[in-house]
Amino acid sequence: MKTLYAFCLLCILALTSCEDEQVYQTCVVANPTQEIEWLRVKVQELQASEYCQVVQTGTWKNRTVFVLASCEPNVNSISSVYDCDGNLLCYGGDETCPDFSKEVKDLQPIWTNGK
Repeated sequence: MKTLYAFCLLCILALTSCEDEQVYQTCVVANPTQEIEWLRVKVQELQASEYCQVVQTGTWKNRTVFVLASCEPNVNSISSVYDCDGNLLCYGGDETCPDFSKEVKDLQPIWTNGK
């Protein structure tokens, strides 16, 4: 009888399926602006800007993203959204991802040029 219960339980588990969820790299490093090569290069470029620039990280559509944006007060600008590999995903605030600011989670600054 125990064998029958074990078999039934195994069948239930085998027949029950979960929807596959796409898994993305999370970029878990201690200092992303120094340890992720493409981001380090971008930060060097932003450092030279005469305007206030910021790099933020957060989660969007189940993946870690990096947002490069202006931190100038009273300036309406479009931010660039990148994945862990440095691929440009979209521009936050335009038609490529219009609801980005509503959908991104845990957005935190990780670097600013301090201007």
